[in-house]
Amino acid sequence: MVSRVGFGCIPIQRRSREDAAALLRRAVDSGVNFFDTAHVYGDSEAKLGLAFSGLPRGELILASKAMADTREKTMSQLEESLRRLRTDYIDLYQWHNPAGLDDFREGGVYRAMLEAKKAGKIRFIGITNHHLARAGRAVESGAFDTLQFPLSVLSSREEIGLTFRCRELDLGFIAMKAMCGGMIPDGRLPFAFLNQYPHIVPVWGIEREEELAQFIELAGRPEPFTPAMREEIEKLRLELGDEYCRGCGYCLPCPAGIELPLMMRIAYFVKRNVEGSQFNEDRLRQVAKIDDCVNCRGCVEHCPYHLEAPRILRKQRDEFNRLRREFHALKGRSINNLYMFRQGTESRQ
Repeated sequence: MVSRVGFGCIPIQRRSREDAAALLRRAVDSGVNFFDTAHVYGDSEAKLGLAFSGLPRGELILASKAMADTREKTMSQLEESLRRLRTDYIDLYQWHNPAGLDDFREGGVYRAMLEAKKAGKIRFIGITNHHLARAGRAVESGAFDTLQFPLSVLSSREEIGLTFRCRELDLGFIAMKAMCGGMIPDGRLPFAFLNQYPHIVPVWGIEREEELAQFIELAGRPEPFTPAMREEIEKLRLELGDEYCRGCGYCLPCPAGIELPLMMRIAYFVKRNVEGSQFNEDRLRQVAKIDDCVNCRGCVEHCPYHLEAPRILRKQRDEFNRLRREFHALKGRSINNLYMFRQGTESRQ
């Protein structure tokens, strides 16, 4: 059994070793026992190993992932993950976003995981994916104990339905991207939405103490999902439409050096912070890089959602520049003008 609050460990890469370890230990002290990381998440595993050194291992549930396509790579990544985590076993080891499921052959990734499980190096085998049909095939295969899949307030009926199919087959369902890839800054609405489904365990990407505190508070005193919250979701759906970027990063690297996950959403971030912090020199340089796009379409090919990134980039660039012109035209006149700017952007969402 895992805690209702799962700790997603991608963001701790941005904290120092000592700060990350303190945050992770604070999470344990607050009742969190489920921590999700991956071999490819920079120094995330090493920070978990530092934080949990000396703690009772049986009280922690550690999940990691292998992004590999052969037995040799899987075993190599597993051994390195064990070393980084300072443990002799990983509770949940996940096949990280495979492009296909025809790898149950001898010498493949799945067979390597079965071998590692038999050796006691992992306890359960899971899979992560961003592709609905592929995730569905994995669920029906009977090969896995868990599925980790993007799920948020913007998920479709089919995606929500997949969670119930997992429940029918006794698979654990782990929700990633529950904050819409960072598009929602406050955890209140996403938590209330997913808390309707007791068979779903979200892993929240946590970087700061106040984020952890909010999720712990929401778990202790959960808010009901209300009609007003549903109206918030519908408003967000109208703003983002069907082609919002989840920020998964599978489009990277860009040959033109464009920060794709950020630039695909830059206008949305501006609308949520109209005080002008997004109009700094770094952002201006990053937005200007969009002009260097050569339409190679590698990003489209690698996007799990088949988003037309070159077109969306240009749209976000134009919207960013329009918002910047409006902001500077209003800046310094009066607080009422800034309020009008905020209302104007909200009315366009």
